[in-house]
Amino acid sequence: MSENLRNRALTPIFRLHDALVYGMAFIAAFLMAAMMVVITLDVVLRNLGYQSSAHFFTFTEYALLIVPCLGAPWLAREKGHIYVEILLNSLRPRWRARMTLLIGLVCIAVCLTIAWFGFEVTIRDFVQNEKDVRSLDMPRWMVVGWIPVSFFMMALEFARFLWRREEFLAPLSDIAT
Repeated sequence: MSENLRNRALTPIFRLHDALVYGMAFIAAFLMAAMMVVITLDVVLRNLGYQSSAHFFTFTEYALLIVPCLGAPWLAREKGHIYVEILLNSLRPRWRARMTLLIGLVCIAVCLTIAWFGFEVTIRDFVQNEKDVRSLDMPRWMVVGWIPVSFFMMALEFARFLWRREEFLAPLSDIAT
């Protein structure tokens, strides 16, 4: 199968993946704005002498877990993750390319490992009907399920960079080679 034909056949899958990554980032941004509103409302109500809802605190706790999970795949795509470039700067271009490939493979392995164990926890919580009891009873799988989804999506992002032979680390500082 030619490269062009294969890419055309995979285009709907790539578009779906893109829509998921950007959709997750959009929901993360919305949740951050919603947290700001809820926290502001909570503070205003308290300062006016009213008791705020216990659900405000619970919503913020859940959002603080969900926001990084939803935003992480987009952050990986935008090359916004943090890395230490001192070792890479000291290597010759050929070895730098090899080290970058190794880093990409390690990132994929770590993300898939966390996703695997996260899916196990999520499925176990679902099967055992575990609840996260706070101001409301939330099925625990709905809370922790974002973790494996996020890490699986990040593994796909790193694999995408390697597949395209694209530099996935942010541009290195100017180096004399």
